[in-house]
Amino acid sequence: MSVMMTYLTNVWKLDLTHAAAIVNVSSGAANILPIAMSVLADTFLGHYCIILLANFAYSIGLSLLAMSTPPVLSRYTGTCRAYKPDCIGDTQKALFYTALALIAVGRSGNLASAKSFTERQLKEIEPLVPDASYEDISKMMWKLFGWLALLFISIFGGIALLYIKPWSVRFGISAICTVAAVLVFISGSSSYAHDPPQGSPLTTVSRVFVASASKIFCSLPRDANQLYEKHPPSDQALHLVPLPHTQSLRCLDKAAIIVPTQSVEQQEENRWKLCRVTEVEETKIFIRMIPMWMTFTMCGVVSSIGETYFLEQANHMNRKVGKWKVPLPILPIFYNIAKSALAALYGIVAGKLKKKKEIKKICSPHWNDNSNAIFCGMLCRGCKSGD
Repeated sequence: MSVMMTYLTNVWKLDLTHAAAIVNVSSGAANILPIAMSVLADTFLGHYCIILLANFAYSIGLSLLAMSTPPVLSRYTGTCRAYKPDCIGDTQKALFYTALALIAVGRSGNLASAKSFTERQLKEIEPLVPDASYEDISKMMWKLFGWLALLFISIFGGIALLYIKPWSVRFGISAICTVAAVLVFISGSSSYAHDPPQGSPLTTVSRVFVASASKIFCSLPRDANQLYEKHPPSDQALHLVPLPHTQSLRCLDKAAIIVPTQSVEQQEENRWKLCRVTEVEETKIFIRMIPMWMTFTMCGVVSSIGETYFLEQANHMNRKVGKWKVPLPILPIFYNIAKSALAALYGIVAGKLKKKKEIKKICSPHWNDNSNAIFCGMLCRGCKSGD
């Protein structure tokens, strides 16, 4: 997928702008959809179902991508078998765009749930201690074997695919490997640890908007202490302190107004009509973060240039080092390695600076693992230095 740009320009003979638009729309959808996937995982389906759905979508997408190449369906569509734009009919184009949509769904589902689901499974593995049982040692050995297999297959597959010329074979091998990975994942379903959905942060934001809109004609009390604030036992068990009331965005405070015509108990039964002050303040934090999130648009612009324009430039440059011609996919591999290394270096430096200045951490570890990491800053309450 990292060299899809060259496939569109070399096989489809698209111009740089058209090919870049296709790649950027697919990549952008894969980076935006994790928000929706996280909401589905936290509210309805859970991480296991999201990963299963994502893997099925990814497998079907890669299979359709292999079928969209000219040689595969040429006998049934009446087109030629050469990798030329004249051999790409409407059927191949429909399969190609459908494949990109399914692959975007698969990538977004894994981005949203794979990390949380894996961390949940690792919690079940007991640390290897001298008096560990045979079952504990077996789990640790399987974990080690899994990491080694992941490393070996990634390196071997990444190098081997570079020397395979036909695009149909490239996509086909990727589809077969993905299907095999799905079968391996399903085979361990009975032993996975599952956490039931525990609610999404976006649900809280939606509730506040709906509750404040339903009380748009109600007047706010002069004293903020008259607004509704009652914490459930779960908050008390996790030692989560309420957020203090702020004066900004006071229109949202109407979600916490207690209507005098009904009893508090009756209003508490409808969570979409009455919200706590803490929930209102979390929504305010969410809104204040939007301008900061908008600045990330430039990060997407820079990334899109690296995945399209620079890759196309590399496709037309002399890549020979002595007698060996460097395969084009090696460049994205080095790009990803450098990006990961710099991210790890930033994490080390930032961690040392935090310890030096005794800066409080953003997220509380007491919050449930199903929460979307994007909103953990909004949800953190009562975090202390050293938590």
